[in-house]
Amino acid sequence: MFKQIFTGVILIIILTTTIASQKLNKDNSVFAETIYGPNEGFRHKTRNGIESNVFLGIPYAKPPIKGLRFERPIPPQKWNETLQTKQFQPSCIPYNWQSVQNKDFSEDCLYLNIIAPTVPSEDLEGYPVLVYIHGGGFVFGDVVKCGFDKATDNFARRGLITVTVPYRLGLYGFMSLGTAEDPGNIGLWDQIAALKFIKENIKYFGGNPNNIIVWGESAGSASVDLLSLSPHSRDLFQKVIQGSGCGINEFANSQPVTRVTKQLAKALGCNGTMPSEIKECLKNQTWYSIMNVSSTQFIPDKAYPNYIGFGPRYDKDFFDGKTVEQLIKEAPPKPLIVGLMTLEGAAFTGLTGSSPEDLAKFSAKNITEAIRKSFAPESIVGPEFEEIQKDLINYFVYQNAPEKPVSDFYIKRYADLWSDFLINQEVFNETDLKVKNGWPVYFYLWNHMSSPVQATLPAAKGAWHATELYYTFDQKTFSEDVHGEAEYKVQNYYANIFAKFAYTGMPNTTEIKFPQYNLETKESLWIDPILSINKGFLNDRRKFWEKHIEKFKFNILRGRTRQEIINGSSLD
Repeated sequence: MFKQIFTGVILIIILTTTIASQKLNKDNSVFAETIYGPNEGFRHKTRNGIESNVFLGIPYAKPPIKGLRFERPIPPQKWNETLQTKQFQPSCIPYNWQSVQNKDFSEDCLYLNIIAPTVPSEDLEGYPVLVYIHGGGFVFGDVVKCGFDKATDNFARRGLITVTVPYRLGLYGFMSLGTAEDPGNIGLWDQIAALKFIKENIKYFGGNPNNIIVWGESAGSASVDLLSLSPHSRDLFQKVIQGSGCGINEFANSQPVTRVTKQLAKALGCNGTMPSEIKECLKNQTWYSIMNVSSTQFIPDKAYPNYIGFGPRYDKDFFDGKTVEQLIKEAPPKPLIVGLMTLEGAAFTGLTGSSPEDLAKFSAKNITEAIRKSFAPESIVGPEFEEIQKDLINYFVYQNAPEKPVSDFYIKRYADLWSDFLINQEVFNETDLKVKNGWPVYFYLWNHMSSPVQATLPAAKGAWHATELYYTFDQKTFSEDVHGEAEYKVQNYYANIFAKFAYTGMPNTTEIKFPQYNLETKESLWIDPILSINKGFLNDRRKFWEKHIEKFKFNILRGRTRQEIINGSSLD
């Protein structure tokens, strides 16, 4: 009897707190407290009649400006007046003018957004919480494009809270001077600050601080992977969803961050000999000067000496002086969903939207030149370059090639090369390592793409990198994308998988049993308008890459030598 009375009292307290903190005004406003101060958001209703409480632009750290530029985030200052959180705050500054996607950007950008169901959860603990980390190669991207409409339709309607998190990019988020004082990874520390804020405050929005799922796409996927491994962050959440990226992808751990920071500083006139002098000089530069120099003197192509590369860097703090592989062996396993688009690389070929006449001219010569000049030039791979190039050309150009040259064959092979080089193979390798270390993994392969997008490069059949974003959020990756019945079916499948995983740790749905990934059958969920199970996706290519990596000292998938990978050496 006492237990029943006690439970009833607790339920009344929790429901009263939640309802009181999210009251709806006549003007459509909703209110929620945080430990830092009160917030006023708004009630949103989609065309499908689904409602959510939306809070946009809640500060999760002090503005990283002036003296706080290039410093780790610190908690926000408390506020007494109700904060208007009804519109997005500026995005974080991208690394050059060419990568500007949202013209409203600022260094003052550490504000998260919350989309929550309008009624309290029946669970006393609250709703599961999806925390989304955006992609963009650690140098561009934002969460403003995510919006809140599809997050309402997809997740609020299924009893999930969505939080979208921006973080500092490029020089601002990943500068390093190679010292213990400035080792880098500031953007990852931003993400940790956001997770701490969420864990402390999400209960006021109806969320369960003990059921947080971190989810990312591309560089965001690599981020959540690293967050699940670092001793500073791995205890702040319970489940992980990685889409098209991981922490051992070359773009996520092989950037020459310190060298590029110093090159950029020199280009800006910061010629001090001491790291503290260089940093102070960089702090005094205008964002406009930094953007101009980044845009005019550095290019995003590794084959050139003025390549600009920012991203995570092995250090003794965030990484605890260990490699990703070492951290996987010691980190507590978490339920994990891993996903790939079936033709990730098509989006990077530069061929989409080309005229039929130009596409008809694409040949073996184009791939061969790309391998020699971009994928494996001597300047990157060193003395083994000729043999590495030969191995790649034999497989991606000549193996199973038609007797009569067909452009469609070579376009597809070129997209395959981009897919493996940027994302696929290291995602496979890391997934296998996690399975060996006891992580319960569920692997999906997203194959569906709308016909108008597919028509821009007909030979590249399959889903391309970032296809899923327009199914989950308001972010339209491809301007031609138009959704009909098939796309809405896939959208609902995906949302159902997320909801089931959030609530149970297993993504089985009423549509299909999602098999747990294992090293023998390598079963994955194949996402199309008709769901199915795939076994051994790309096994032949996986075997080719295994032999290739064993054969050479330089690992082109990781951008460093075998010994450097083992040692966790940086490229600084």
